[in-house]
Amino acid sequence: MSSIIITVLFMIAIGAIIGGLTNSLAIKMLFRPYEARYIGNWKIPFTPGLIPKRRDELAVQLGRMVVEHLLTAEGIQQKMHDPVFKRTMIEYAQKEVLRFLETDESIEALLKKGLHMQDPTNEVKMRASSYISGKLEVKMVELKQKEVVDILPERLQTKVDDSIEPFADLILTKVSNYIASTEGKDKLSVMIDRYLADRGTLGSMINMFFTNTRLVDKVQPELLRLLKQKDIQNVIVTMLEKEWNELKVTKLESFEGKFNSKEIVDEITSLIVNEIPIDHFMQLSLTDAVAPYKDRIIEDFVPRIVDAAGNYLSSNLQPLMEQMHLADIVKGQVETFSVGRIEEMVLSISRREFKMITYLGAVLGGMIGLIQGIVITLIG
Repeated sequence: MSSIIITVLFMIAIGAIIGGLTNSLAIKMLFRPYEARYIGNWKIPFTPGLIPKRRDELAVQLGRMVVEHLLTAEGIQQKMHDPVFKRTMIEYAQKEVLRFLETDESIEALLKKGLHMQDPTNEVKMRASSYISGKLEVKMVELKQKEVVDILPERLQTKVDDSIEPFADLILTKVSNYIASTEGKDKLSVMIDRYLADRGTLGSMINMFFTNTRLVDKVQPELLRLLKQKDIQNVIVTMLEKEWNELKVTKLESFEGKFNSKEIVDEITSLIVNEIPIDHFMQLSLTDAVAPYKDRIIEDFVPRIVDAAGNYLSSNLQPLMEQMHLADIVKGQVETFSVGRIEEMVLSISRREFKMITYLGAVLGGMIGLIQGIVITLIG
C-alpha cells in the first residue's frame, strides 16, 4: 500500500514539474530568444520568439486597436462633455492664465521676449499707422465715387436745410450791423469816392450837388432799409438753397483737385496714432494693464474660451484624428521599441497572470500525474 502511495505522489510531482516548466517555457518563448538562432545553416525552430518574430504585425495591430477600441473619437467626446472634466480644465486654465496675468514684466518686455521684437513700441506705432492709413485710403477711394448727399447723415442734411433761412437772416444782420457801424460807414464812404472817381464827369457833377458826407448819410439809411426788406432775404435764401442743392449732388472726386487726399490720410493717421497712448501702455506691467478686466477675464472669458475650444475639438475630432494618423504613430513607436522593452512592458502589466499560468500548469500536471498513478495502480 505504501509503495502505491509513493508511486502516485511521485507521478503527481513529476506531472506538476512538467506542467509548470512547460507553461513557464511557453511564456518565455513569447519573447525569447530575441533573434533567430542557427546551427550551421539550419535555423533552430521557434526562434526568434513569437513577439519578436511578429513585431511588425504587432505594431500594426496595436495601432489599429488603439484607434478603433481605445483612443476613439466617441470616447474622447464623451470625456470632453463630462461636467467634472470640463470643470477641471476650466480651473486649470484659470490658474495658468491668472499666473500669467500677475507678472510684473512690462508689455514691451513681454513682446520682446514672446515675439522677438527689437523695438515693440515703434513697431506697434508703425503697424497701427499702416492699418489706419490703409483703412482710410480704401474709404477715400470708396467715397470718391459717392455724392455728398450719400455721405452726410440724413439728420445733418435736415439740419442744414432747416438752417438756411436762419443763416440768411444772420448774414443780413451781420451786414446791416457792419454798415451801421462807424467802420462800415467809413468803408462805404471810401467805396462811394472810388465809384464817383471812376465815373469821371458824372462823378464830378454829383459831387457838385452833394458833399461826400451828405451822400454817405443818404446812402447808408437807404442801404440799411433795403437790407431789411423781405425780398432781399428771399434772394439770399434762394441762392443758399441753390448752392446747397448743387453741393449735395456733387461727387467727392470733383474736389480732389482742391486738396491732396494722401496728405489728408497721412495727417488724420498721425493725429489718431498720436492720440493713442501707446508709449504709456507699453511701459505698463501686464498686471496693471489688465487690472480693470482681470476678474472678467478669469471668470468669464477663460471659461468661454475653454468651452468654445472643447466644442470645436469635439465637433471636429474625427477628421482631426484622421489627419493625425494615430494608427501610424502607434505603429511607428512600437517598431522603435526593442524586444526587451516590449517584454518589460508586457511583464509589468501581466507578471502576476503569467505566474498564475505557470502555477496552473503545475496544478494541471499534478492532477494528470494523480490520474495516471490511479490508473496504473488499478491496472497493476
